[in-house]
Amino acid sequence: MKKIYPNLNSLRFIAASLVIIHHIELYKSLFKLDNFWNVPFFQIIGKLGVVLFFVLSGFLITSLLLHENDIKGDISLKNFYIRRILRIWPLYYLIVFLGFFVYPYIQFFDIPDKTVFPNVLTHRFPNIVYFLTIFANVGIPIYGEIPYTSQTWSIATEEQFYLFWPFIFTLFPKKSIRLMIVVIIGYWILKYLFNYTNIPVINDKTQQVIKGFLFYFNINCMALGGIFAVLVHKKNIYLNIIFERRIFFVTVIATILLLLFGVNFGFFHYDIYALLFAIIIVNLACNDDLSSVLENKITNYLGSISYGIYMYHFVALTIAIRTAIYFDALWVIYPITFILTFIISHLSYKYFENYFLKLKAKF
Repeated sequence: MKKIYPNLNSLRFIAASLVIIHHIELYKSLFKLDNFWNVPFFQIIGKLGVVLFFVLSGFLITSLLLHENDIKGDISLKNFYIRRILRIWPLYYLIVFLGFFVYPYIQFFDIPDKTVFPNVLTHRFPNIVYFLTIFANVGIPIYGEIPYTSQTWSIATEEQFYLFWPFIFTLFPKKSIRLMIVVIIGYWILKYLFNYTNIPVINDKTQQVIKGFLFYFNINCMALGGIFAVLVHKKNIYLNIIFERRIFFVTVIATILLLLFGVNFGFFHYDIYALLFAIIIVNLACNDDLSSVLENKITNYLGSISYGIYMYHFVALTIAIRTAIYFDALWVIYPITFILTFIISHLSYKYFENYFLKLKAKF
């Protein structure tokens, strides 16, 4: 996909950077350091960085499925799942192992404020079952966030998305957009029911857990990315409007301003941002006039290792915070966090992840 959509790796890097900036300010507040955590911009960009990842995933995975169907006449579900496993599981389970069995026993990595991250050793066995089965987005609403591991909730959401998404195109190839719209509307209905009504057939605790799960389970954003992939595949006439340069630049400027001012759209908050992201993605991916907007070697490579950047940044952040406290120099937190994250992610990609990525070529 990199050759077909050259700009999207850079967009992945931007998404990962938003998440890191969000967590830097959160951690500064947890360590009782001067911070900007209460500024709306810093509070909303973390989840929205993940939403950008979700829209990208929906767009890319759907494009891959459509491309495979065009070339081979069908979609190999076995090969699809093997490729996803080889890309995601090795690093995922490494992070889970470190989060449950290594970091809790190293004082250096202790987070002093337990309001966000409770003791990982509490309820460890039932909690780890959720993480091992890639249902972190269920375990977190029940038992709370796990230091250095909670970021895996988004991986759980993507994996659950992958479980049924290919079947839409193999079983109902001509109705894919309709079904994706049904998925989005169904998500809205569930979100409304569990957030704004009392459901008599379940108790309050169960309703809160489901509410928490739905907060993490942003399948609506991935479905939106999928819709845009189908529109591109069908060369839909409405893309001519989206591909106008002024539409693209107005969308980019509007998105930046909305983020900077921390604008929250309430019930449709993530959907509106996801739509803006989708317009940007499809332009960068498919609009020939904009094919070089984000293309450069550095951000392209950082985007290619963005999975590691996303998964490892908490460790680098804690090291940066501890270093800043020791030397009484808060200004080092940002550069150390980013640079160390890049180094760890590069080494992981080259010496660990790449072994499994090479196996993907067989499938």
